[in-house]
Amino acid sequence: MEDCKTTTTPIEINLNLEPNKKGGEDILPYRKLIGTLMYISVATRPDITYAVNYLSRFNDSFGPEHFRSAKRVLRYLKGTTNVGLTYTKSQKPLDGMADADWGACKLDRKSCSGYTFKYAGAAISWASKKQRSVALSTAELEYTALTEAAKEAVHLRSLFRDLGIDFGQITIWSDNQAAIKLGHNPIVSSKSKHIDLKVHYIRDCVKEGVLKIEYKCTEEMEADLLTKALPGPRLAMLRGKLGVLQ
Repeated sequence: MEDCKTTTTPIEINLNLEPNKKGGEDILPYRKLIGTLMYISVATRPDITYAVNYLSRFNDSFGPEHFRSAKRVLRYLKGTTNVGLTYTKSQKPLDGMADADWGACKLDRKSCSGYTFKYAGAAISWASKKQRSVALSTAELEYTALTEAAKEAVHLRSLFRDLGIDFGQITIWSDNQAAIKLGHNPIVSSKSKHIDLKVHYIRDCVKEGVLKIEYKCTEEMEADLLTKALPGPRLAMLRGKLGVLQ
């Protein structure tokens, strides 16, 4: 792939891969490639995290079409070898963003959620995960994404305290007003009574003053690149907001 043609995105928009019914074709080094890409995405490149998360779902059922999509990530990395996480001295506190894409998986209609936390002008923690159950509304799926972000926020808060840095209350941004209200409202309604109890963990964090949830419009939501495939210009813009710069 040293002389491959580059591309501006790591994954095609509306890509809809299906499992290979024959199982993994071991002649292709698919798992090895996905493992390599996963290491890169976890270490320094949040902009390929969604693509790697999506492609890793086919580790036991891949075929030539899956391998071509994985090689597209290499073509993207080839064209962006000069970008990386860039940290700068800043007075801004640690804050996080959480987002989700409803029914992202066409196979089982489960949603994809993502979160990222920024400090010193760039991302220090990020994740893209397929949710465990089917969400019945956008409020539920965004609320679940907020809870995942809350768990990471509590971990980072403890880690920084061990380093002698106390941020006090950490802000998590969401682009869904209904999910924000669920995070503040302790009352169980007909629209939320089916939600798993563990998802309400964020309510305790808000009540105890550990976290606060604020609204950010969808256009400015950096975590959007962790939940879906995006066109090149928007990907580049959000990538820059996460501190992945030239």
